[in-house]
Amino acid sequence: MTSKLDRLQLVMTFLAVAEHGNLSTAARVLGTTQPTVSRRLRDLESMLGTRLATRTTHHFGLTPEGEELQRKATAWADVWTEWEHGLKATTVLPSGKLTLIGPHGYGHTFLMRAIRLFRQAHPQVEVELRLTDRPVDMISQGVDCWICAGGSRDETLHARRLGHMHRILIAAGDFPTENLRQPGDLAQVPVVGLIPHVSGKLALQSIRTGELREIHVKTPVATDGLLASYQAIKSGLGVGSAAKWLCGDDLAQGTVRQVLPEWELEPIAIEAVSIAGRFRPARINAFVDILVGVLGQLDGFEGA
Repeated sequence: MTSKLDRLQLVMTFLAVAEHGNLSTAARVLGTTQPTVSRRLRDLESMLGTRLATRTTHHFGLTPEGEELQRKATAWADVWTEWEHGLKATTVLPSGKLTLIGPHGYGHTFLMRAIRLFRQAHPQVEVELRLTDRPVDMISQGVDCWICAGGSRDETLHARRLGHMHRILIAAGDFPTENLRQPGDLAQVPVVGLIPHVSGKLALQSIRTGELREIHVKTPVATDGLLASYQAIKSGLGVGSAAKWLCGDDLAQGTVRQVLPEWELEPIAIEAVSIAGRFRPARINAFVDILVGVLGQLDGFEGA
């Protein structure tokens, strides 16, 4: 059975022959050989059960059935060309609707700043932002771009590494931290868990030497929400982690204070994840470029 792709090839070959009135010229235009063009024409006639052209050594002409097919196929080809050009334009100029998804903490802060700048630059593009702190199934949720903290482990997706977010240890201003002098001491105090990044253990890195230490900790309170985790820390439920862009103002005011200032959590990767494929809509790349600029202004972010 002739496939739909084969039928498309046969019809496009017929149109080239009908336009140029010569098998050899049509073959050059199509980048193939004259015997191939002749075979395709015979295959099309066999599939349709009718003769489309009369051809001799010195003459080529369409039959009435061939003329009818040329009229209908030309109209179809014009529609196809218009649709193809429109589709290609979406990979060059931002258009359509951009659907984003990311963590709540990011959405309430720098993601919305990036959206504002993006809309100023590309007002023709609509933006929908969904917020979740859980893993995302991009295909089933119909998402263009997922701003992922920690990096995506799905190798079937396209991930653009934007950089790393540095995070420090903090506690409420009145939380007792006098006995916290080295990383191992964290095992003796409650730690606010941030699923999946802080859950039963902490990976710490020395700012001075780069040494890595893994500390097992107790997390009597844990959440998968960044903002909820930060509120738990501020309310005195334990030591926890935060990026400086989130806790900077509270550090300056003394509402929270840094714990073990010679150490920080291992930096976390920030990625822009999209469906893998050769072509990506221009709206995705345009937004991510703007987001990179916004991230670059955050305290504690290190660009890729």
